[in-house]
Amino acid sequence: MSRNIQWFPPNPQWDNFVKAFSFMRPSLARALLNSTIVTVSAVGLMLLVSSLTGFVLAKYKFRGSNVIFMYILSTMMIPGFVTLIPFYLIVNWLGWIDTYWPLIIPGVVSAYSVFLFRQYIITIPDQMLDAARLCGCSEFGLYWRIILPLAKPVVAALGLVNAVWVWNDLLIPLVIIHNRDLYTVQLALAGLWDIHGQLTALNLVMACTTLATLPLIVLTVIVSKQLIQGFTGLSYAKR
Repeated sequence: MSRNIQWFPPNPQWDNFVKAFSFMRPSLARALLNSTIVTVSAVGLMLLVSSLTGFVLAKYKFRGSNVIFMYILSTMMIPGFVTLIPFYLIVNWLGWIDTYWPLIIPGVVSAYSVFLFRQYIITIPDQMLDAARLCGCSEFGLYWRIILPLAKPVVAALGLVNAVWVWNDLLIPLVIIHNRDLYTVQLALAGLWDIHGQLTALNLVMACTTLATLPLIVLTVIVSKQLIQGFTGLSYAKR
C-alpha cells in the first residue's frame, strides 16, 4: 500500500503466518483441508476416467468411436456459465448442497483431458500392445502396465493444470457451499472482505494468501520435470 515499494521489508513479521491460522473463520487449516480433499479427489478421478477414455478412443476401433469423440469435443464449445443454473438445480435435486460431491463429481469428466490423452496415446506403437497380448496381458493390464507408465508426463501435466483449476475455483463453491465448515480456501479468503469491500488486517490477509498459494508452488516444483516432458509430448502429439 506504500508509494515507495520495499521489496525486502526491513523488519519481517513472521508471526503473521502463525496468527493467520486463527484469523480466518473457518480456520485456515480447515479450509486447506477442504480444498485438499476436493482437489485430490477430483483430479485423481479425472485422471483415471480421462486416461481410460482416451485409451479406448485411441487404440480400439469400433462403430461410432469417432462420433463419440466428436461429441466429447463439442462439449468444450459450451461455456460453463450457461450450465450454472441447471447445474445448481440438479445438485439441489440430488441433495448435494453443502457437500463435497458437487465440487468433485463435475470435474471427473473433462473433454480437454480426454482429447489430450487420446492424442498422446495414439503415438504409442500398437506393436507394443500386441506383444503384451501375446504374453497373456489382459486389456486392463495393457492400460495399467503399459499405457499409464508411458503416459506419466501427460498425467503430470494434466494433473497439475487441473489441480490449479480446482484449487483456485471460487464460483462453484460460492454457489453450492453455505456451511462455513466446508469452505474451500478460496471461498474462505473471499470472506475476508468486509461489507464495505475493504480488507481488514491486511498483514494477516496477505499471510493467508501466501499460505494458500504455497501448496501449488510446491506441487509445481515437484512435478516440474514431468510437466515439461508432458507439454513437449502433447505438442508433438497434436501434430
